[in-house]
Amino acid sequence: MKKKEVIFYNSNSFPQMPEILELKENNKGTIHQKPSADLGEWREDNEVLLTDRKILNFWKKMDELNVWNWQKNYNPIHDVNDGHSWELKLRNREGKVKIVNGHEEYPHNFKKVLNALNNLFGSEVGKGESFKIENEVIELSAQYDFGEIHVSIENNRSFVNEQGKFTEVRIDEFKKQNFWKKIDELGVWNWHSKYPHKEPKYQPPTCQVNWKLKIINHDKAKYCSGYYFFPRNFKKFIKELSDLMGVEIKI
Repeated sequence: MKKKEVIFYNSNSFPQMPEILELKENNKGTIHQKPSADLGEWREDNEVLLTDRKILNFWKKMDELNVWNWQKNYNPIHDVNDGHSWELKLRNREGKVKIVNGHEEYPHNFKKVLNALNNLFGSEVGKGESFKIENEVIELSAQYDFGEIHVSIENNRSFVNEQGKFTEVRIDEFKKQNFWKKIDELGVWNWHSKYPHKEPKYQPPTCQVNWKLKIINHDKAKYCSGYYFFPRNFKKFIKELSDLMGVEIKI
């Protein structure tokens, strides 16, 4: 049985007004976007008729881009008060669903999905935006009652900040490629987004470790966090990260 299709994209860069694409009943679509010429004003919603063929091609493109395996959230570890935020809601004819949002962070193939949306609606949303697509990133942050530690690696730039002591590290390319192989072996990409993943029998004690992790390797990404509880193989992950950076990381 054919499911009701949902295609909805909402983008907002404060203080500008949002850009919105939405599929409505009877293959009608609405577009709210910046004008093509920068006239300092916004268009009213435009209504367009989307053909079945274009919609089917759009769903094929979503399958090709593996949008269904995107994370639910793409948000920085550290709080960001402004910048570009976005939301995407999809449900295809078979009932496959994806609801995802982000703030100043994006999946590796975000621009291709945005192009597919613009091709479908005949729109130009996102035009002029500078989307920072990160290819190789590791960010680990942990706070506890006696201090905190932050580890950051972006491509070959990296640093460790432990209780205000800043250490910059040069990453060896061979060691980095070996690290990514170890990450696959440890099953990091299959970790849950929250720990504890299920409601624990007893509440964790106070003043324990609160941690967040973001790790990206091109088409793979994992965002997860926890309090007191950790994924399986977390200690082995920390060991591999310490070996990569040549700095002992204690959590």
